[in-house]
Amino acid sequence: MTPSPPLRADAQRNRERLLSAAESVLNERGVGASLDDIAKAAGVGNATLYRHFSSRDKLIEAVYDQRIKGLCESAAQAAEASKPGEALVIWLREVVIHLNESKVLGEAFMADYDGPADVEPPQVTAWHRAVDEAATPLLAAAQRVGAIRRDLTATELLALTTAVARAGSPAQAGHFLDLLLEGVVPREHPIPDSR
Repeated sequence: MTPSPPLRADAQRNRERLLSAAESVLNERGVGASLDDIAKAAGVGNATLYRHFSSRDKLIEAVYDQRIKGLCESAAQAAEASKPGEALVIWLREVVIHLNESKVLGEAFMADYDGPADVEPPQVTAWHRAVDEAATPLLAAAQRVGAIRRDLTATELLALTTAVARAGSPAQAGHFLDLLLEGVVPREHPIPDSR
């Protein structure tokens, strides 16, 4: 997640509109959505789009960067909660939603990746590392109060949560997460209801 230089207010608004439009158009039209479609949905011209993003993959990377940043910020806020076990569960539900809502976005990113098929793109590695680092203090706080197993690492918990999010349909993900949590939350700590 590379920091961008500050933009003028109008340029920042255009960038935000492009990021929002890109996610919407990709979700609506799939991996093959064109940059023209995205610019049109954002209400800007192609020149404005290219001024902000030199290529389709840069635009998709920026959208995913924004989603990961939001997830990491949410984890940092949750780590300060007075009930760390509940905060962790609420955040894991956000992770499941993120994974389901960004599925097409991830597919579009991978479709544009030019590297070897058996090697994870460096940006994906960076996103995984950022989420893992964001989850670690949140998990540690929950472990300190005995709200979750002490032998579980953030990497393991995120791998399990990812598997749950990708199993079955998005509608089943919340129930599957509840089942997972039954295995990682000590019995004396009730799991907050997903409904």
